[in-house]
Amino acid sequence: MRTSVEALASIAIVVSLFFALRADRVEAAVTGRMEPEVHLFSPNGNRQQSITAYRKTFRGGVTVALSDIDGDGADEIITGAGPGGGPEVRIYARDGRLVRRFFAYDRGFRGGIRVAAYDLTGDGRAEIVTAPGSGGGPEVRVFNADGSRQTAFFVYDKRFRGGVSVAAGPLGSNGETRIVTGSGYGTSHVRSFTPDGQYAGLSLRPFPGSTAGVVVAVAAVTGQRSRLVMAQERSASTRVRVFDPNRQQYEQTFYAFAASFTGGVQIAAGDLDGDGIAEIVAAQGPGSKPHVRIFSLNGRQKHSFLAYEQQFRGGVFVAAGSSGVLVGPGAVGTDGRLDLYRYIAIDLSEQKLRYYQNGLLLGTHQVSTGKWTTPTPIGTFAVKNKITVAYAKPYDLYMEWWMAFTPDGSYGMHALPFWKTNGGGKRYEGVGHLGTAVSHGCIRQTLAEAKKLYHWATVATPVIVER
Repeated sequence: MRTSVEALASIAIVVSLFFALRADRVEAAVTGRMEPEVHLFSPNGNRQQSITAYRKTFRGGVTVALSDIDGDGADEIITGAGPGGGPEVRIYARDGRLVRRFFAYDRGFRGGIRVAAYDLTGDGRAEIVTAPGSGGGPEVRVFNADGSRQTAFFVYDKRFRGGVSVAAGPLGSNGETRIVTGSGYGTSHVRSFTPDGQYAGLSLRPFPGSTAGVVVAVAAVTGQRSRLVMAQERSASTRVRVFDPNRQQYEQTFYAFAASFTGGVQIAAGDLDGDGIAEIVAAQGPGSKPHVRIFSLNGRQKHSFLAYEQQFRGGVFVAAGSSGVLVGPGAVGTDGRLDLYRYIAIDLSEQKLRYYQNGLLLGTHQVSTGKWTTPTPIGTFAVKNKITVAYAKPYDLYMEWWMAFTPDGSYGMHALPFWKTNGGGKRYEGVGHLGTAVSHGCIRQTLAEAKKLYHWATVATPVIVER
């Protein structure tokens, strides 16, 4: 529906975008035998342990953490299910035995979760910290080793749905433990919190203007205040920044991989050689080899190895500790593009909308697009703004869960439009038209599907319209 859009229930957030989306599609470069395996490596790349973290058919990738959660002096392996699966945390002993499993969020959530582990209470046993992936509210939760929840708190605006990365360590002015978060796709904001969820004063935007999201790690240094390590996650450069919170300045900025690679990077930090100074572990995001590199805090490379078969292109999650480097696959198998972390695809010939995350198809539903006299624009666009209820003045129609996707904001995705009746009710237009091209150019959906997509997508999410 071509119209000037006026917000009724919320204010549109309009972001100027410039997309340099690659024209080529990155193929699902995984072998037919690939499984959701996590591997534990020594710093020089010798594999010490392998565990199939979830069912062999699971393709959503595996986030990882490495810490001693039972106080026996040996690190346990902690995993979180990636997009497509339920938000399940699993804990494995070093011998591969499954110790415990629990769901960190509602079982129906399919956006994936992040995991971190650190001794937050000083009792010699690490707690597990979780954060939701894309589509979930920015609520961080802390769990004991038995899966019982200690606390939960929101780290960004409750409406933010871009996902959250999380880390923990001794980052306070006197070595106090802090939980550190990085905002996901749509912005790049880093904040710190006390273990009970109180804001602890650190607020950084290490990559100004970036919408790629930011991942974080705490690099502990014995006898000194620890450093905060940050990198851009998706569809961005592999720059890594090291921040000294004591002096409130960036100490180092370096490229973990080639400056020309724009698949982003995952990071972790841990004392791998026992000298009291943490190393930085970096792994490439989707689209390139499963390359892992280990750096000192000054950016000097110390080790380099491949975490999976050379042809794997799903990206790699990493964790680090005294036991070594733990890796998990970013995506085991794919349905869509890997060069875009998440995107919406609209097929005009099928009258269907599909949305993908981390290469996986998360959902598909029937829509109604523009009729031949008022066609839907074809091309690659991005979500420009989001309005809970928008108004089309030329037609005196209201549209719930509006998301504009053309640069001028005239075309959008929304629920079936409605008129207000004299009695204060709603009369929806085109209830039986889904699957048929009858709109004025916008993408019509059911109320339930439009609401679900609205909460999953963020401003800047790519929208690809094809015939």
